Amino acid sequence: MENFGIICGVTLGLFGSVFSVVQFFYQRYKDKEQAEQAARDREQAARDREQAAKDKEEAAKEAAKEAARQEIRDRLTLLMQVIIDKDIPRESRQPFFDEYIAKGGNGTVLKFWLENK
Repeated sequence: MENFGIICGVTLGLFGSVFSVVQFFYQRYKDKEQAEQAARDREQAARDREQAAKDKEEAAKEAAKEAARQEIRDRLTLLMQVIIDKDIPRESRQPFFDEYIAKGGNGTVLKFWLENK
């Protein structure tokens, strides 16, 4: 019986040693895989930051363009109001009409101007 205990002890010891070596290599493999994943994540984060910066730039440019378009629309509206105002003499409204045409204004204001000589 004593021999049986010794054999079991040696067998379990060997099994534990083999398991320990296998676990060591498996953990090393997992650590390497995790490090590669972390590197890929860092690269992706850097690309995401660059894309976000580009998107922010594009949004700022688009906002500036929209602000310029809105400014032109506001100016055309003001010019249209001055042109249509019959209380102001026609000669005084002429520069506003010219600016309205230069800024791309058209439509009913032109018709109004041409019909009211």
